[in-house]
Formats: sequence, C-alpha cells, structure tokens
Amino acid sequence: MPMTDKSERFYNVVALASMTLIILPVGIACVILGFGFGDNPCILCWQERAALMFVTLTTLFIMRYGLRPKYLGLLIFYSTIGIFMALRHTGGHFLRDIGQGFALEIFGLHTYTWGVIIFWSILLILSIVLFFLGSNLIDNEDGEVRYLSKFQSLAFVSFFVILFFNSIQAFTQVGPPPFIGHSDPVRFSWTPKGWNWSTKNWSGLLKPFSLRGNYSIEKPYFKHDVRRKIAMFQSGDTLVKVKDITLPSRIRGEVRDIDYHTESKIFALVTDQYYLYLLDEKLESILYYVRIDPLYSIDIKSLVGVSFISPRRIMVIGFNKSFVIIRINDRAKIVDQYAGFLEGSNGIEEKIRGNLSSVRSKYAYIRCLAYDKKTQELVILSIPNEKNNRVIATRFSTTDFLLNSEREIFIDDNDLGPVISSLKLIDSILFGLEPNSNEILILDNESAAFSGAIKLPKGNFQALAVYKKDQFVLVEGRIATFFSK
Repeated sequence: MPMTDKSERFYNVVALASMTLIILPVGIACVILGFGFGDNPCILCWQERAALMFVTLTTLFIMRYGLRPKYLGLLIFYSTIGIFMALRHTGGHFLRDIGQGFALEIFGLHTYTWGVIIFWSILLILSIVLFFLGSNLIDNEDGEVRYLSKFQSLAFVSFFVILFFNSIQAFTQVGPPPFIGHSDPVRFSWTPKGWNWSTKNWSGLLKPFSLRGNYSIEKPYFKHDVRRKIAMFQSGDTLVKVKDITLPSRIRGEVRDIDYHTESKIFALVTDQYYLYLLDEKLESILYYVRIDPLYSIDIKSLVGVSFISPRRIMVIGFNKSFVIIRINDRAKIVDQYAGFLEGSNGIEEKIRGNLSSVRSKYAYIRCLAYDKKTQELVILSIPNEKNNRVIATRFSTTDFLLNSEREIFIDDNDLGPVISSLKLIDSILFGLEPNSNEILILDNESAAFSGAIKLPKGNFQALAVYKKDQFVLVEGRIATFFSK
C-alpha cells in the first residue's frame, strides 16, 4: 500500500520510539547493568521489564499493520500495568533516608524510579497522539501488511536481539517454571554454581489478597472485647470509691478519654463525635467546647486521646495518630475558627494539626495519649492486632512532634495483648486503663514492661484521669467516678 511522506515520517518516529524503549531501558538494564556490572533484576524489576517489552511489541504491530485504536488501547493497558509495578516497587523505598535504596543509580535515581518516569512518559506521549490525531486514528484500513523501510526493520531486529539477551538472563538467573524471581537477587553469574533458582516467592503470592496490603488492619474495637478478658495480673492493689458525678447532659457522644490539669484545675474530655469539652474541677460546668472538623487538612479518625501539654494547651488525637493542638485564648472567637471547627464556643482556638509517624507501630492503631512533663514528650501505646500482636510504647518530642524512642512492652504469639484505652502519668509512672480485663496496668518509667496492676470494680470504664495525685477519675457512660488509692 503506497505511503504518503507524512505517513512514512510518522512510522519512522514510531520505529525510533520502539528502538529507544527496547535499547535504552531494557537493553542497558540487561547488557550493561546485568552482564557488565552484575546487577540482576528482582521479581518486580522483571515485571516492569516485561511490561516495557509488551509496549515495544505493540509498537511493532503498529508499524506492521498500521495505527489502530486497539493498539493504542494495548499501549495504555501495558503502560498502566508497568506504572503500577514501578510505583509498587518505588513505594517501598521512597521514604528511606537520603542515599538509601535498592540496586544501581542512573543520574542519581535508582533503576526502579526510572520505571515510573518511563511509563509516565509513554502515557503522556499517547495522550498527545490521541489529542492531535483525533478521528484519524485508523490507518491502513484494508488490513494489508505494511511495507517496512530499512530503518523500521531495524526496530524489529533490535527488539528480538534484546529479547534474546533478556531470555538468557532470565533463564540462567531465575530458571524455568516453576522457579520465580527473587526479592533480593544475587549478582549475575555465567557459571551454574552462581545460579540461584528458587520458588520462595510463591508463598508470598499465595497469601490472602488484600488491596491495602499491610495496611489492612482491623479498626479499634470500642466495645467490650471478650477475647481480651483475661487479666494480665492475677492480683494487685484495689481502689476505694469516693463519689460519683453525672457529667453535664450537654455532652454529646461517648466519652473516649479524660485528663485533668492541676494548675488550671480544668478537666478535658473527648467524645467519639469529635467533641472536646473543657469542664471545671467539679465536672459540673462546661467552660469551653468545640467540635473538630476531622477532614480539614488531614484525616483525623475517631478521637481516642486527650492530654494537657501546658495549662492552656490541649492535644487531642485520633486512633490513626493524627492530632490537633488546641489553646485556650480568651480573645479567640469561634467565627474565626471556621476552617478547623464545626461548632464551638469563644475562648478556644486551634494551633497545630499533624500526624505522629512511628516505625515499629506503623501498622497499628492507638487508643491512648499521655504527656510526660519531665521529658516534654508525648507517649502513645499501640493496639495489638492479629497481624502485629505487640504493644509498642512510642515517645515523640513536643517541639517538632518527631519520633524520640520506641520500645516493645508486650510480645506474645499466643494471647492477644492488652488494649490500653486511656494512659496517664504520675511521678514518672504510667498508668494504663485496660477496659476488657477491668484493671489499670502499671508501666515503669522507661516503658520497658508492664510491672503490675490495680484491680477495678465491675464496670465498663473507658477513660482515666489522675486527680491531685492520690485519686483516679474513671468514666463509664455519663458517670465519672472518683477513686482513691
């Protein structure tokens, strides 16, 4: 079929793009980095490389049979697979410290990062082609095989040569089926003694599938959990009941946590409906209140913790470790707090929103928050779950809210660990309320381990505060009960 000069130029551009894709990323990765420098691809690298080969193969179909919508569709399909694999690969290394990563660097970027750039560029070029060609996508309508120029034929030769070299690398370094790629491949070897054929990664691929991967953690369970009803300690101190106080009826939602500041003589409590209430010392009058907008700036899950970090500054936190710091300011007007508050009273304002980022408890939620005045640190305890049955005590600086330290204080492969729903600090000793086993667990100053317990009377207590050092305040429903040691 005769070709116009314009059409011929287009297919020459396609041939150039085809050779660029197969020679530069795939060819260099195999021949220079692989055979030359001994850099073997991991299992995800192989998938990215395969996607690039399928993209290149599709360009060969375009040169041979003409430009058709189905080929553009295949290019988009293979590119989306490739960019997913590249992002999946890069995502595991993006947050590492500077200079860290996997495999060799090219112009300061590791090879898997170039995968993102290459597939993104392919999609960008395809969008330009679709934009300018419009309805003129179909070329060579009668389906005849196109005549290839020498330059266009060179693209076919390049593809099969690079495919041959990759086949050698794949067979020698990975092996025939059922062997599969490695997570941490050893360096390239021409001798069979250096070949490492393995089926190890099949076990990971056959695990139950989840779109969220390691992030598919069950949400905190706020009702009584019978799975955790066994007490950690069979004996312990007991408390003496002093009095019951009914909380103000204006409080909306279930109380999740409570705190008390001895200098300002103010109680602070949070509810599951994103309310923060500041009450007087007698727990009778609401001095200030706000309802926090949980979707402004960051996503704050249901509030689970509250703690004074100064007489006029209060921190509230969601179970996903997202927090808000609120300050008492007599000149603050609620109308000026539209962004952060859904409703509230005058005299209170938002100062900071942010996230606490941990390492060991990255895949765990929390239900408590405490402030250590001596070290000026925030303390949280993780909730054990079926994937990570550990309790991690994590401390953060109140200067920049970055991680200071982490320690494992509970590890047990057999029994589910305790859920601390409220955490308070007295004289460098942490007291954590465990509502399921009805006890207050005691942790030493360094949060190294649970060292004892205070037994509670029957009830469904969810929040704990320390009142004047020698008394505890426990909240069950609308009742705040004062206990003495």
